[in-house]
This record gives sequence, C-alpha cells and structure tokens, in this order.
Amino acid sequence: MNAIRIAFISDIHNGRDLTSVRGTAALSLLEKFIADANDAAYDAIVDLGDRISDESSERDQELLAEVAQRFQQLDAPRHHVCGNHDLNCLTQSDNEALLDGPTNTRSVLVGGVRLAFWQPSVNLSRQRGLRLDDGDLSSLRDLLNDDERPTLLLNHVPLSGHSLKSNFYFENNPGHATYAEIDDIRQVISQAPCPIVAIAGHVHWNTLMTVDGVPHLTLQSLTETFTVGEAAGATAMMEITGDALHWTVRGKDPLSLTLRWPHNGRPWRTPLPPIG
Repeated sequence: MNAIRIAFISDIHNGRDLTSVRGTAALSLLEKFIADANDAAYDAIVDLGDRISDESSERDQELLAEVAQRFQQLDAPRHHVCGNHDLNCLTQSDNEALLDGPTNTRSVLVGGVRLAFWQPSVNLSRQRGLRLDDGDLSSLRDLLNDDERPTLLLNHVPLSGHSLKSNFYFENNPGHATYAEIDDIRQVISQAPCPIVAIAGHVHWNTLMTVDGVPHLTLQSLTETFTVGEAAGATAMMEITGDALHWTVRGKDPLSLTLRWPHNGRPWRTPLPPIG
C-alpha cells in the first residue's frame, strides 16, 4: 500500500488575543500552514475545530469567513468538525455554509484508511461541563461498527480521559475537557470491530494516551502560548505506511512518534488483581 499522508490543524482561534491564546496571529499562521500543505501535496487535510474565539453571531460570521477563505486555497481535500467555540453563537449549518463542506458525523476513505468524523454535542456549559445529546453515543457506535478497516477517529473533544495535571485550562476544570459519559464512550470504542487511533484537539497541548489498547492523540492549538510563551504554530502530519503511523507535530511545541495499528478487541492480558 502506498503511504498515506494527512495534515492536521486544530484550535485556530481566529479573533482577539485572550489570556493564553494569540488569536491575532491565527490568520498568518494558517496561511503558512496552507502554503506548506499545498507544497507537500497531502492526501487530505483535517481541521479539528475551534476555528474562532467566539464573540457574537455577527462577529463570528466575519471571523469564520476569514478562516474559510484561507481554507478554500487548499489543493487537497479538506475535512472539518466543529468545536465548542464554533457553535457558541453560530449553528452547524452556518459553519457548513461558510466552509462549503460538511461537519456532521460521517466517514471517508483515504487509500485503505477510514477517516471517521464524529460530531457529538460540543455545548460547553460552565455549570455542567460537556455532555452528550440523545443519540450521540449511538451515532458513534454506528460509525465505528460500519467497517472493519483501519480507522482514524476524529473529533474535537478528547475521548481518552487522560490526566490534565498542569494544563492551564483544565487542571481545575476537568469536566470541561471531556464528556461526563466518557466511560460509555470508551466502551463503545473498545468494542468496535476496526483498529482505531483517535485524534482530537480542544485541550491545547500534545498528548498520547492508550486506553483499552487504543492510542489517543491530542494536537496542540495553532495559537496557544501557555506551553512555550508564544503562539505555538502547531500543525501535524500523519504518514501511514502499512501498519505504522508516523505522527509529527511541527511548530514551537514539536512532537514526533510512531504507532502501530492496534489489534481488534483487547490486545493485552487481563490486569493483575490488587496486590496484597
């Protein structure tokens, strides 16, 4: 199988500068990503959401239009999901109209690999955190049970439930970093018939966590500053060659690692019972 090469970007946050986000640098960093992506001739481009920092319906339309105009300059097929900031003041239909493309739950085939986009609710309540809507869990089950081919599971909010220690936003707000139904979500993933590697954004840092044998990656924000003191300019590339997945994050907060597609079902022995 020929190598498959996919570029990723997340949490662009076009808009005003915030406490830790350099939103005024977003468009210039996005333009660099697009120029580099066109030079590299990727098979696909994936945007993991939070394209803007929301302000109001009218202003968000302007901010998203600026991002969409840049994305339209890409040569490779591009794919989007929505993050919580994308939908605070705008609708999913607003996003799809400006992006001229879908943001719903769906899958596409790139070479022999499925890109499975899951779009559950991303309504982030200060009081309730993140919770699924009715039907979100069943849509994930249907999405993953639809095919046995190797699958990249792509959405905005991480599904690993990994530690948030030292995260500027979420160490003291863990309910805002993943779903209250995380145990149910992970059970659906673990029971899927296909090998899965999950990739998300939202938490504004690079992580790798393995849960039930499934690798979960998160990608640093394009404009986040808390890890390096300036806009990270983070973008990623995944090259898939046979059973190997090579993940490289570029910018001022780099990361490089190689994974293997996990085996279907639980690949390891049952954990040891409590010692003593």
